[in-house]
Amino acid sequence: MTQLPPEVFTLIGINLFLVLSLVTYLLGNRFPKALPYIYQVAALFGLGYLVVNKAFLVQAEESTRFPYSFAYLTAALTSIAAANLYVAAVKRLGIIAKAWFGAFSFPSILAAVFFVVQFGSIQGSIFPLAPQIGLALLVLAVGIGLAVSLLPDTAKMPQRGKEVKQ
Repeated sequence: MTQLPPEVFTLIGINLFLVLSLVTYLLGNRFPKALPYIYQVAALFGLGYLVVNKAFLVQAEESTRFPYSFAYLTAALTSIAAANLYVAAVKRLGIIAKAWFGAFSFPSILAAVFFVVQFGSIQGSIFPLAPQIGLALLVLAVGIGLAVSLLPDTAKMPQRGKEVKQ
């Protein structure tokens, strides 16, 4: 089994920020116009971290590189969840929010948890067990939320139109 470097989390975060930028741009007027560019700057920040980290890669230990990479991945996942909540709560677009959650948010969180658990099982003593348990519980909660949101009773949209009296 090969050892995963901690920078894998930064690479995943960069990809998530770029996909988030593309999706928010494609959804057009549902998001502020500057938001896709903010996500692109966040992706460039991660790339800059990788370039700077390469110069210090020999000197730094994995126990010091891991928290920065994990924090970047957490920021990317938080941005995905925040954008999903924005679509659901502020814009009140339930169908888009459910599709976003099922097609983008849940798979992203699931892939991140897979890599974190994989990294933790390889590293053993360097990586504490608490983030693994927290992420596993998060995936469980998100999976239950996905199942509940896709039930037929919750999928019905309330009718907010004016009733026509005859």
